[in-house]
Amino acid sequence: MEILQQIRHWIEERLQEPAYAPYFVIDVRLAGTKKVEVFLDGDQGIDLDTCRDFSRYLEGLLDAGGQLGEDYTLEVSSPGATRPLVLPRQYPKHVGRTLEVRSSDGNRLEGLLKEAGPESIALEVTTGKGRKKETNLISIPFDEIAECRVKISFRA
Repeated sequence: MEILQQIRHWIEERLQEPAYAPYFVIDVRLAGTKKVEVFLDGDQGIDLDTCRDFSRYLEGLLDAGGQLGEDYTLEVSSPGATRPLVLPRQYPKHVGRTLEVRSSDGNRLEGLLKEAGPESIALEVTTGKGRKKETNLISIPFDEIAECRVKISFRA
């Protein structure tokens, strides 16, 4: 089994434990030949202690199996605020935040996430200004989202 598939398998096994049920894997990748990056998230986010627990768990398995030798780097973290949302399970915790969505046909929308269902999201999009200002609720199926990012705002 390829090392990344093995690591993903170990993580999925761990996620079966009740204490880790709120968490899920975003990505597992190899950067170079000796650096493994694991991105995890949770229904309510993920904290440093949980990332550390996963790191220690994976490090123990990698050390015992020797798949990467003795000299490797393992990073376990959340995907971060600037990375795109890639799984439907990531959306519900962002209801009420502004998203930038690029659809599979190339259209770009920006709007307030009002709903995140099992098949689609509902985005409140405002167009025009003044008297011509119009607000619409647009449903976007997940399979039509090419990329979606949370728009970071520093306004109070």
